[in-house]
Amino acid sequence: MAQHDTKVHDSGPSTNAHFDQLSNKYEDFIGLVTGAIGRYALDSLISAPTQDSVIHDNACGTGLITEHFQHIAVKTGTSAKKIHATDFVESVTQVLQRKADQSDWKNVEISVMDSQELPFPDNHFDLSITNFGIFFLPDPQKGADHIYRTTKPGGTAVVTTWKERRIMNTIIEAQRTIRPDLPTLGSPWAELWSKEETLRNVLVHAGFKPENVEIVERRTDAVVETFLRDLDIVTRSYPAATEGWTEDEKSRLGKEMLRVAKERDPEGGGVGGLYFVAFIAVARK
Repeated sequence: MAQHDTKVHDSGPSTNAHFDQLSNKYEDFIGLVTGAIGRYALDSLISAPTQDSVIHDNACGTGLITEHFQHIAVKTGTSAKKIHATDFVESVTQVLQRKADQSDWKNVEISVMDSQELPFPDNHFDLSITNFGIFFLPDPQKGADHIYRTTKPGGTAVVTTWKERRIMNTIIEAQRTIRPDLPTLGSPWAELWSKEETLRNVLVHAGFKPENVEIVERRTDAVVETFLRDLDIVTRSYPAATEGWTEDEKSRLGKEMLRVAKERDPEGGGVGGLYFVAFIAVARK
C-alpha cells in the first residue's frame, strides 16, 4: 500500500489500522500524487504491455496502477494476459475488487498477500511494479528479493520511493502551530529512503545488476490544485494529521498549511511548499 504517515512509528497491526481508516479516502489526497508518479512511469519509462504480459501490481493499495493498465489497454487495443494485484491490507483490496467488479476486468486477480512472502513461482512476471510500497515493509530487502525472484529474465521491475514530500513538512509545521502539545506526523523510513542509494542498493542486493538499474527523479504538483481549491481536503482525507484534535482545531489545519506554504514560497503562492519529488527505479533482470 502506498504512502502513509502516522504518529505511531511501527509496522504491522497499527499500519493496517491506519490503512483501514484511509482506504476509502486514499484517492482523494495521497493517491493523487502516487497515481501521478505511477502513471508517468508506465507511460514514459517502460514499454506498453503485450497480450502475453503477466504483471504484478505489488502492494497495490486501491489499485491505481491496475486501473491505469486498463486505460492503457483501451488506448492501445491490447490487454495484458494477467494482472495480479496484491496487498497485505484487506480493506484496500476490497476497494480495488469493487472497481474490478464494476468494470468487469476479466484479466485481474486480486489477493491479500505479504510482499515479503510472495507465493508466486520464480521468473513469473514480465513486469513487477511496487509503487510507494517498499519502504513500509518491516524488511524492505526481503521484499526486494521477492521482486527480483518473481521477475522473469528479460523482465522489468519498477519501484518508486519519495525523495521529497514538501506538503508533509507543511502539515507538520501547521500541526506544531495549532497543537504543539501533540506528536506530529512521523515517518521512520523518510530520511533513509530520501536517498537514491537506498533504493539502488536494495535492488542490487536483491540480484539486479547495477548497470541494469536506472533511477530517475520526477516532480509532481498533482495535489496542489486540489488543496488550494479545497483547504479542508487534508483534514477530511488524512485522519492521522488531526488525531486528538477538536473540530475547531481541525478546521484551522488547511488555512495554517496555506499560511506556512506561502511563507516558504511567497512568489509561487505556496506551491513550493506543497509538491513531491519521487525516485523511480526501472530495473531489468
